[in-house]
Amino acid sequence: MIVADDEKVNRINTPPPVIHHRQPIRSSLRLSNTKHSVQSDVSKPIAPHLRSCGRSDIVRQRVGFLGWTIARWILLLTNTMLLVYGCIFLVATCATYGLAYERAIIIVIANKEILAVSFTASLFCFLTSIVGYIGIVNKNRRYLGYYALFLWVCFALIITVGYLGFKHRTWNLKAQLGVRWRHDYTPKQRELLQDNLHCCGFENPSDHAAYFLRCWAQSLLPGCQHKFYLFENAFLLNTYTIAFAILPIHVAVILASILCSNHVDVVFGTRSRPPIPYLGEFKDWREWEQAMHKQK
Repeated sequence: MIVADDEKVNRINTPPPVIHHRQPIRSSLRLSNTKHSVQSDVSKPIAPHLRSCGRSDIVRQRVGFLGWTIARWILLLTNTMLLVYGCIFLVATCATYGLAYERAIIIVIANKEILAVSFTASLFCFLTSIVGYIGIVNKNRRYLGYYALFLWVCFALIITVGYLGFKHRTWNLKAQLGVRWRHDYTPKQRELLQDNLHCCGFENPSDHAAYFLRCWAQSLLPGCQHKFYLFENAFLLNTYTIAFAILPIHVAVILASILCSNHVDVVFGTRSRPPIPYLGEFKDWREWEQAMHKQK
């Protein structure tokens, strides 16, 4: 009985066995990697305004004239070109709507579709250039992304102007003018066209003429067909020629926005890849595979 009591006391006084859990290798690698990354980050100089300043693993682009990169100057040049021809056509279309020159009333009446699309395209080019200037000055890639997207809309509108001018001129222009004169134009519009072109009626004074002080049934004024055709033929030719001539310049502006928007400063493309925790001390899979081949 005494021996049994001593065994019970020894069992009570003995501490429980300590069980050592084996930690997985992956977690230990993470801890070591984080410690290594923290030590490496502390040892590298970090500027208050730019965290990558002074790091040896970063190769920076050369800064061009006046502290701007070459890509930024290219963006500024191409965006200025966009602003120039956008403003020119915006002023021209506004002057046409305001009847600022002699033949403006003919364009407003006979080419209202082309005039509306031209005004929309020029206004959109102007607003897109403003967005581009904001992105270039502030080095804001988000605005430059919107700028590159809006340029495609401007491209579509410019093509539409050229297509409308080419279609109206080549698809039997004389027949189109006759149909419009006889069926589409109001008497007031015919009177304005006759007064501007100094003619009466379409083929003669008795062919759908709008009579007023200068035009009556026995008038000696010629019909408007010839003068109207000559003006429309020249106007449509100039319209689609100018529109298609601008397209290569606009394509160059689009290419510049795509290629140079990310390089508006010297930071893009120069930062090293962030470390991948489960790769340990290796930066990518290629280095890990090379190390595995060397161990074999």
